[in-house]
Amino acid sequence: MGFYSANTPEQKRVKKLTGDINISDMFKKECQTRGIAIYNAYNIQKRLIHEVEQEQLVGIEQVDERLMELLDERGKVEVPYRYVDLISNEDSASRGVIPPMPKNESLPPKDQIRIPPRARDGQTFPNDSELPEREMLIKIMNQNKKIINQNKIIMEQLRKLGEKDD
Repeated sequence: MGFYSANTPEQKRVKKLTGDINISDMFKKECQTRGIAIYNAYNIQKRLIHEVEQEQLVGIEQVDERLMELLDERGKVEVPYRYVDLISNEDSASRGVIPPMPKNESLPPKDQIRIPPRARDGQTFPNDSELPEREMLIKIMNQNKKIINQNKIIMEQLRKLGEKDD
């Protein structure tokens, strides 16, 4: 089984474009090309993360557009290409996110859902009320044997303790 990531597609896209905690090398190079200082690159990254967390940006396209706006605002050098077009959208999509349950399908009532006790072979075991009388007596006898054996062990321990006191 894989693990479930709580990151939204927008958060994944911001991390893909700018890096995680540290700024990615590609984003650093882009900022240097545009004449943006490194502290402003961190500010852009923080700004994007904040806007995504506040749900101001919904959708990968809005994240891309906002990043390009911030880069154009802070940039001192004009660049003929778009930075977001250089990075693919594949990994930022909702891979690993559990899809929402379809609304048109309804589950059967709980009393109709039956899960077998041993799912690997589907074998079911009879309840105490379903056991024949002979098997019920054997089961009770085995339980009594276990109790008797436990009592014998306790009696031996008590005898040992009683001998030490004398």
